[in-house]
Formats: sequence, C-alpha cells, structure tokens
Amino acid sequence: MTKNPTKIVLLIGALFLATLMGCYIYNTTTPVGENVKPLKDLGGPFELNSINGNVSLDQFKGNIVVLYFGFLNCAEVCPSSMGTLSAAFSRLSPATYQHVQGLFVSVDPERDDLVSLNKFAKYFDERVIGLTGTNQQIDALTKQYGVYFDIVDMESSELSYTVDHSSRFYIIDDTGKLVGAMSHNTTPVELAAGIERIYEKTIAKK
Repeated sequence: MTKNPTKIVLLIGALFLATLMGCYIYNTTTPVGENVKPLKDLGGPFELNSINGNVSLDQFKGNIVVLYFGFLNCAEVCPSSMGTLSAAFSRLSPATYQHVQGLFVSVDPERDDLVSLNKFAKYFDERVIGLTGTNQQIDALTKQYGVYFDIVDMESSELSYTVDHSSRFYIIDDTGKLVGAMSHNTTPVELAAGIERIYEKTIAKK
C-alpha cells in the first residue's frame, strides 16, 4: 500500500511544531502572545514565605542570587534543573560559594507546603531556600520576572492538574539587579562560570 506523501509531510510538520512549542515553554521568559521584554525591564525586589518566615530579596544584597521557578510535583525538569544548580554550586570557589544564594520558588502554592519545599531545597544544597506565597504574589512575581506558567487539568491522572512552566536560572547580582537568565539546558560548568564571572566583576572588587 502506497503511503500518502502529503499526510507524511503534515505529520512531520505537526511534530515539529509540538517540539518547538515545548522548547518555547521551557526556555521563554515571555508568556505566549506577549511581547518579548528585554532583561533590563525584568526583575526587582520581592518578598515570599519560607519555613523560617518571610524572605525578601533585599536580605541577600551583597550576594549573588540564583532564582529558579518550579513546583514539587514536577517529575523531571525541576529535579534535573536543581541538580544542575547543586552541581554548579559545588564547582564554585570557596569565596564565591560564601556569596551565593539559591532560591526555589514554587508556582504551585495550593499543593506545595513550606515544610516540603524546605526539604526539597535543602536536599540539593544548604544554600538553597524553598519559597512560595499566595496565588496573587506568585502571579505578580512571575510577571515581574517574565516567567511563563500555566495550570493544566489532568482528568485521567491521580493529580488533578499539572503546571507547564518556563525553566530558567535567573541570576541576580549583589545589588539586587537581574543580570542573567540561563536555560535549563545550561550545564553545571556553564552556570558556575556565569556565577564566578559576576563575582569577579562585582563582589571581588569591593
């Protein structure tokens, strides 16, 4: 039986578009349909909750902050990205490590309690804090940093919903300014090198 070449081309095209959209979701800093914002227009101060009380970005001035948005029921991307963060931190020089802070922000505050967030964060490194807030706080913060996320219903699963979200490392310098956003495909070596460069340009010179 001869295969229809038109159907084959259409199938390949559909698979390509699906792959492209998946890459967009994990790597974009802009929600679908919105204009791309330059890095200089993103970032800024915020305050969220941790197991030990309120945590604000201002608390970490003088340090380099690596910020990651995810959720605890994320099966692959979040653990893999946090593993990259952990491996990157282990590669830092002792001086740089003492001036770095990791923040894992849950975009799923309905399910992610502070005790579980703390356990998850500390599993990867002692210098990582698990944070979340109200839905309104998370909505505001993700817009502030250009983070895409979307609640997706899962009727056929034990989980009632999952969360599609962009997966990037947001790097904030010692003054609280967002200076970099690196893809979840970034290697530990690349992430560590990026942190070291910022340390040498800023903190080490003071």
